[in-house]
Amino acid sequence: RPPSIKMTSVAAAEQPINDAAHINGSIADSDSKQSKAEQRSQSPKNKAARAKATISIQEFHRMVNTSSEDDVLPEGPSADATNADGHSRKWVAEWADGEVMEALQPLNSTGCTLEDFKRKLDICLNEFLTNFDLTEAVRCIAELQAPQYHEHIVKRGVLRAMDRTDRERELVAVLLSSLHVRQILSSEQIADGFLVLAQSLDDILIDTPDACSLIAHFLADAVLDGLLSRASIRAWPSELTSSAPVARLLHAVEGRLVGRHPVGGDAAEGKRWREELRGVVAEYLSSHDADEVRRRLVELAVPLDMYHEIVRAAIELALDRRDLERELVCQLLSNLLGDPLLPLDIVRGFEALLARIDDLTIDLPSAPAHLAAFLVRAAADDLIAPAFVRTLPPDALQSEQQRSTLTQARALLAASHFGDRRRNVFGRSTDVSIETLKQNITDMIREYFTSADAAEALRCVRELDAAPFHHELVKRMLVLSLDGPEREQQLAYTLTAALRSEELLSAEQLALGCQRAVDAEPDLRLDNPRSAAILATYIERCCAEDLLPDVDTWARTAAALGGA
Repeated sequence: RPPSIKMTSVAAAEQPINDAAHINGSIADSDSKQSKAEQRSQSPKNKAARAKATISIQEFHRMVNTSSEDDVLPEGPSADATNADGHSRKWVAEWADGEVMEALQPLNSTGCTLEDFKRKLDICLNEFLTNFDLTEAVRCIAELQAPQYHEHIVKRGVLRAMDRTDRERELVAVLLSSLHVRQILSSEQIADGFLVLAQSLDDILIDTPDACSLIAHFLADAVLDGLLSRASIRAWPSELTSSAPVARLLHAVEGRLVGRHPVGGDAAEGKRWREELRGVVAEYLSSHDADEVRRRLVELAVPLDMYHEIVRAAIELALDRRDLERELVCQLLSNLLGDPLLPLDIVRGFEALLARIDDLTIDLPSAPAHLAAFLVRAAADDLIAPAFVRTLPPDALQSEQQRSTLTQARALLAASHFGDRRRNVFGRSTDVSIETLKQNITDMIREYFTSADAAEALRCVRELDAAPFHHELVKRMLVLSLDGPEREQQLAYTLTAALRSEELLSAEQLALGCQRAVDAEPDLRLDNPRSAAILATYIERCCAEDLLPDVDTWARTAAALGGA
């Protein structure tokens, strides 16, 4: 017979006691009561009463009262339940052989206390210093979900590394940098952690006499790695900095920082470089001269560790521009790769953009989609490896907008039918070559003659964004309409009037397009003898609606074509 199991709720401070004699006695009393009840039920009087009390199952359920808390079954284990004494309660399973299984509290419970956080953090640090698995250590700390205690990561990490080897101290410094880069540790939390270390420096020196030099090493590395600024150290209370141990600590930090600068400079310097680079990129978007950008970078003497800011500044500037400017930025990055940009600079630039995508989305809701297109184009141009897009960080290390950006980029890279469009993620109109532009105009006009959708044609003209080339649009629309029925000739005039009404087509561009068509009329007559009459009708209608400049001159031209 299998052992029986039951769920019971016990106080954490109590221990369940199963006494065999007590259980046997309880069973005997229960059997005695049951036999007496059976004897009473056998009497005739009781049988008649029971027959009269027979009810339906529906009435029985209505009569049963389950409002009492004792009659309500427990819903399951609960780590938040407490007994009358205030002790935490836990659900256990009691087996016949005496084994007890407890339901553990989840690791990422929001009720994590400081002592629990310290205990779990120590386990994580010990495993990291044993296995050297940085990714696993970052994941474990992120899953603790207790940012209110994060200053203890710095304190306990540094204290644990002080009595270790130089390699393990370096590993702890790398862990702090990784947590800061992934925005798990903020600069304020790191500054608070070192402040707590400085406040307890007298006690630390008792066990570790060289604690000042060791902590100074960590503190100087944090400044050089950009984890915190010197201003946060200067903001320490004067009563703290006046003590002899802390004064020695600060002197050792200054000695390590002499002649050295933080990676990427401080915040003010980084902002200044971004402003300079944005000006260079803005000038390039007007001149389209990548060599001039390269020359300007040499003149500015941009530090090597700031080259990734070129990528960030260029893409940030292009996010709220037109597709043509975005395509020009992609071409600029391709031209600068190798001289002076390295692949690592491209990757760091995109990492900085992903880190700021939440702020960029506030001003530009379409920023994730545009950044995803930049990532796809960079992968197509071999600026970054596809693994940069396909490898998603853990959920705890990414925001919703970052996840959306990378998901869209992965979908574009994975789509088999998207292979030919990866290099044209911003549309075919962004290809500024004359041949491509002519082909786009021809395709647009043919589609318009088929669908007769003037609104769609106007949208395509706007996307082409080639106002100086609209004379080609007029000429090709006239030439293509010559070979079609009268319906297409009417559509050609309708689109011309709509373009002029929307101010997408200037009178000068319309006149230039008509002049080119008139000049080509002798050749067009070989294919269609009625070409002169069709052109004359089109020009006369444009003159009648005052769409062309110098109406009298164009009226004489139309008359000459009609007479021919």
